[in-house]
Amino acid sequence: MKPSGELPKEYGVKSKFGQQDNYFDIGIGKGCDVAIKIMDVATDKCIRYVFVPENSSANIQMIPQGKYYLKLAYGKDWMEYDNGNGTLNAKFTSNVTYDRSTDIFDFGKKNSSNVVNYLLQINVVDSELQNSFGTIEISESEFMK
Repeated sequence: MKPSGELPKEYGVKSKFGQQDNYFDIGIGKGCDVAIKIMDVATDKCIRYVFVPENSSANIQMIPQGKYYLKLAYGKDWMEYDNGNGTLNAKFTSNVTYDRSTDIFDFGKKNSSNVVNYLLQINVVDSELQNSFGTIEISESEFMK
């Protein structure tokens, strides 16, 4: 069964939440499922890990203030591997592409009262990715870091 929404802590990400309703609204078209890591620019640590199936959307709320970039894995046939120690690894096993956003998403400074949100659209048309934000291709090992 495919996951949907935030992936549990067994995936090795300690989710961080902010006090305000800063959010990403992510829409995925047809052609692939997408796993998204929201990465803190200052620390290069993943603060949220989300799986969004094709033809669906996810609203990732309570993003802490700060600046973030995204790591994205697009593909089909999501497979989980139990590491035997209470943690899971998972990846797509077919039609896989890994990207990193070149855009930085700024959710404001600490103690600011402004609410910030971003609408991201991701589609695959004739095997070509069409995103509403800039990306560069990265390796699987870079995505997994």
